[in-house]
Amino acid sequence: MKIRKTNILLAAASLGAIIAFTGCNKDDGAIPERITINDVPTITTNIDPAGSQFIAMSNTAAFSGKFKVDLYFAGATPPTKIDIVVRKNNLNSTVTNANVKLYKASITSLPATFTVTAAEIEALFGTPIVLKDIYDFAPDIYVGDRKYEAFPVTGTGSGVGLNAMPFFSPWTRFEAK
Repeated sequence: MKIRKTNILLAAASLGAIIAFTGCNKDDGAIPERITINDVPTITTNIDPAGSQFIAMSNTAAFSGKFKVDLYFAGATPPTKIDIVVRKNNLNSTVTNANVKLYKASITSLPATFTVTAAEIEALFGTPIVLKDIYDFAPDIYVGDRKYEAFPVTGTGSGVGLNAMPFFSPWTRFEAK
């Protein structure tokens, strides 16, 4: 009887040792070696008050929206490049970002200022601007060969903590009124 209990205890201890020593490896830790972390700069997109603040439906041809894209933290390492994209009519988080078009590609120096017209917006989306249309402009950020989308197909392109920072804006919005 004693030998049987000893064998069971020895088998349980051996099994526990096997699990303990094979469950871990050198790659385990706070950040495993197989995970790459990129330092993604915080980029803000703000409306320039010198331009139109909204698209006036009474005279869409007069619309000249201006916005500035810049590093939020001065002296931060800039991205490899950015592409400015525009999404149409995403009113809340339940709508997917399926209607996104490329506005300007391969911008390599920041700050950068852009002026957009109603004709450019209509050409991008292939439809005329109508009352209550909303157009959001934001940067897709490239760090090395990795792309961080401003408007991923689902979810948000920036973290909650960023949105609470003073004078930070992940995108610039122009609405047809």
